[in-house]
Order: sequence, then C-alpha cells, then structure tokens
Amino acid sequence: MTQTSTERRVILSPEIRGPRPAEARQEWQVFTELARRTRPTLAGLLDFKDTAAIRAEIGRVIPEYAGIEQLEEPGDQFQYGGPQLCWNWQFPTPDGRAHFTPVAPPRADLPEGAFMVSTRRGKQFNSMVHEARDELTGAGRETVLISSADAGRLGLRDGDRVRLSNPIGSFTGRAQIAPVRPGNLQLHWPEGNVLIDRHRRSPKSGIPDYNAAAWLEKLEVPDAATPGE
Repeated sequence: MTQTSTERRVILSPEIRGPRPAEARQEWQVFTELARRTRPTLAGLLDFKDTAAIRAEIGRVIPEYAGIEQLEEPGDQFQYGGPQLCWNWQFPTPDGRAHFTPVAPPRADLPEGAFMVSTRRGKQFNSMVHEARDELTGAGRETVLISSADAGRLGLRDGDRVRLSNPIGSFTGRAQIAPVRPGNLQLHWPEGNVLIDRHRRSPKSGIPDYNAAAWLEKLEVPDAATPGE
C-alpha cells in the first residue's frame, strides 16, 4: 500500500475499492501467512490488523522511514532522509567525509564478430508491458537498436530485417539506428529472453543475467518469421 520512488519518496497508494474474487487477498496477507507457516514460532509477531499497523511498525523499527506511520490519505508522502542528503557536505561517516572505492567492471570478452546484447524495458512497469511501442525511442517490440557505426559497417538501414543468434536461440526483428555504443545491441524484454542463458546468474544474489553475446546477420529477403522466435 506504499511505494518508494527512486527519489526517496514514500507514497501511500491505497487499494481501489470495488468487486474482486472472494479468495483474492492483498500481497501483505499472502506474505505474512507464508512467514507464519514457515516460522511458526514467530507467528505471533506477524498478526497485523491492516496495512496501517504494518506502517506503524516500520516507523518504529526503521529510523529512516520514520513518518510512514502518519500516511493516511491517497497521495500522502514524505521523502526519507529529508529533501537533500548529505546537506552542507556532511556525510554519515565517522569523519563526516565521503569515501569512494574504485570499481573495475568485469571484462566482456566477446567471441569473434559477436555483439553484446542488452535487454531494455521501454515504457513498462515491472514485468507488465503496457505499450506495443516505446514512447522514449519510438521502437516497436521487435526492434534491434544498433549504433550508426555498426549499421554502416554492416550496410543496415532503419527497418532492415535482421536475425540475432547464439547457442541459446535466435531473434528476428528490424534494425533501428540509435545512440548505442558500437559493439552493443539492445532488445526489448521479454522478447529478447530467447537469447538469454537462464542458468547464468549472479553467484551472490541469484539474479539472472540480462545480457548475452550474439551474432547479427542481415536478412536480404524478408521472411515470415515471428519476431522473437
């Protein structure tokens, strides 16, 4: 019933009242029941009357979220940490100074002639695709975003049919020249999942990879393949 935006705003978003199946429950009810069944000894700590009770507990145990217990009306919100973090260059460190650690990204050693393919979300919320065309780029679901340098080298123009392939699968779509770094391609998710190795995951978090190496070929004669086959 609340959400935290990328600018640290905690916003109350109550349920829209109306008919619903009798067996339907709110997310928090499902998770608390699962927790009670998994840890019966803690069941007594997970008996909330409503979401207001949950917000009250969050306000008690998470200092940064103090104030969440005061949200009552649709649209009520606050910004945790205040309007500006580290105001006047004061940082929450023992000496009050910012500390930085250099990070070296891992090398992406691609096979000869392959591109690094990344999946992108476009206009969508989480996993629910809202539009057939991305309003940010004008790209359709079957679009392969490619740099002007790579398009020129391969003799591609906007709208040309192309096929991407690797040992996992293949994707047929249309090229669109975009401000993409040479050597990289972008596809929409989930259409591009046909190229993603689902077994390749972060060793620490288990998060699946959203990138893949693939080869691109121009289809000289239009075919009847379905995008994302």
